[in-house]
Amino acid sequence: MYAMPHPIWNEEAMNNVKIDHKEPLTFGDRFAHLFIQSMRIGFDVLSGYRKVFPWQDNIISEKKWINRVLFLETVAGVPGFVAGMHRHLRSLRGMKRDLGWIHTLLEEAENERVHLLTFLTIKKPSLIFRTGVILAQLWYVALYSIAYMIQPRVCHRIVGYLEEEAVKTYTHMIEEIEIEGSSIHSWKTRPAHQNSIDYWKLSENATLLDVVKAIRKDEEHHKEVNHKFADDYTQQSENPFPPGY
Repeated sequence: MYAMPHPIWNEEAMNNVKIDHKEPLTFGDRFAHLFIQSMRIGFDVLSGYRKVFPWQDNIISEKKWINRVLFLETVAGVPGFVAGMHRHLRSLRGMKRDLGWIHTLLEEAENERVHLLTFLTIKKPSLIFRTGVILAQLWYVALYSIAYMIQPRVCHRIVGYLEEEAVKTYTHMIEEIEIEGSSIHSWKTRPAHQNSIDYWKLSENATLLDVVKAIRKDEEHHKEVNHKFADDYTQQSENPFPPGY
């Protein structure tokens, strides 16, 4: 009922998602890519996604999958809101229009928050997990806020590379759902929550697999938008994307 405009994907679009990579061209691009790759390695180890020790198995439990995507979405929901806040305050200070950026940035932030709320219908995180989210949010919000004041173009490139990694994670998740005997194979037939059906306009018999495919398509979309912002960013640039794009 209260959702901002956002894309509605058909089945063909949700199934047609490719893993690709924007090659870094400038020093800022290389820094953004290195930053995200470094963060990913640490996150993979801490979330149990990457095998580090010989005695670890290669099986990712449902709990690990849920914790991974919950944490991912708490991080992914920050940049759009922080960037939108900066653009909003800049518009107030300058007493001039923002040329449409605020809308797209806040739409992205809300979409990521909906992803978080979607996975919360499957499992509630522990107190320790919630504490970790709070601590991570404190430093990440501060870091991204300062960075956006100094180098907004690099910040959008960071988000573009973050979304590339999100597409990889959800593609792997979809592959695991399709494998019989995997820890999340039941998601292939487990009914989607009604809120998810309403938000993405899915069929009434949609499953969690359909929801994950819609989320993956959202992430690909955010990747495209942020790489475009990074390519063309100037303080006077018009937003090329209409509301709900």
